[in-house]
Amino acid sequence: MDERVVSRLIFPLDTGDLSEARRWVRRLSGLVGVFKVGLELFTSAGPAAVEMVREESQAEVFLDLKLNDIPATVAGAVRAASRLGVDFLTVHMLAGRWAVREAARAAEGGLRILAVTILTSLSRADLMEVGYSPELSRDLSEAALRLASLAYRCGVHGVVCSAKELPRIREAFPHLLTVVPGVRPEWLEEELADDQKRIASPGEAIRAGADYLVVGRPIREARDPRAVAERILAEMAQAFEERYRGCNVPE
Repeated sequence: MDERVVSRLIFPLDTGDLSEARRWVRRLSGLVGVFKVGLELFTSAGPAAVEMVREESQAEVFLDLKLNDIPATVAGAVRAASRLGVDFLTVHMLAGRWAVREAARAAEGGLRILAVTILTSLSRADLMEVGYSPELSRDLSEAALRLASLAYRCGVHGVVCSAKELPRIREAFPHLLTVVPGVRPEWLEEELADDQKRIASPGEAIRAGADYLVVGRPIREARDPRAVAERILAEMAQAFEERYRGCNVPE
């Protein structure tokens, strides 16, 4: 499998058990380019979760904490993450311009800050319930584009968004890294207990402009996780080939 494609697949270690997370890192060795340490695992195991990924693989580490606090607190958390040596860290755009700007400024040692736009678990009704205007809620691509525009002006390295909102963001900000969760292969046989609402297949997401895909449940709940991961990578490789018209996937 092309390492350049493998490097674009992110697997979330969605467990509170460090030993189980370690088993997943070992099980998917060579098929995942980035392991994501989220709130559950980091709350349970702390920095040991990051250290474990470093010990068990050559993959990058994505610390997905979706920081949402006052600017000074966010900046302090980013500096702490830089010292841990993680490669990606998320901050939520709803923290506002100043917190996101301070996050970008505080990143050191190659840490890339990703701004979360609109969670893929949210629908139009959900956004209206928390105060989004009917106009923005009606067109989620416009809402996500506004947040991506602000993220770009704050100096972040990339954004996290649904594949549904990605084309407009990619067109407006081609140099931003784009990370897409809510990825569900069309050929998947297993029924998933799912809270994702705005989903896309791996191929759809890559063709829409995604640089990285976050794929959790389709792999984790499969009878043969490695076989599913391999098939996802093959679909990604084909979509990258189509997207770049025969050119190599960028490093």
